[in-house]
Amino acid sequence: MANAYVFPGQGSQFSGMGKNLYDSNPVSKEMFEQANDILGFRISDIMFSGSDEDLKQTNVTQPAVFLHSVIAFKTLPAAKPDMVAGHSLGEFSALVANDCLSFENALMLVSIRAQAMQRACEMNPSTMAAILNLADHIVEEICDEVMRDTGK
Repeated sequence: MANAYVFPGQGSQFSGMGKNLYDSNPVSKEMFEQANDILGFRISDIMFSGSDEDLKQTNVTQPAVFLHSVIAFKTLPAAKPDMVAGHSLGEFSALVANDCLSFENALMLVSIRAQAMQRACEMNPSTMAAILNLADHIVEEICDEVMRDTGK
């Protein structure tokens, strides 16, 4: 039997993420503190007790999701992946889990990526949404209406 690990991307964040790992596992605590030092701010505080709005900021969200994923993986007993995959940001977690990229280097790359994406968000404010159980023609009608309303 093969062991496959799949890591999430941005959008899987939630207030309180990682707190139980920090409190219950010394390796987790050490990794969170190392991440705080690398990033130059206490991301663990935002993850553990920040608001949903704090966690929606791309420059926080991406490192937070990465940290939660990697630290949760590293605390699994005998985690030996035969294959890994990640959705968007999750690819960085997958590379760390597969020992292709160090935790420290991956966190720095994720931080740079997140800061660049945060700047892009600020230059062009927008949002994302998931559409569930809605017929295609209704979605198309809504998109057409939005485009008419915005003059595009």
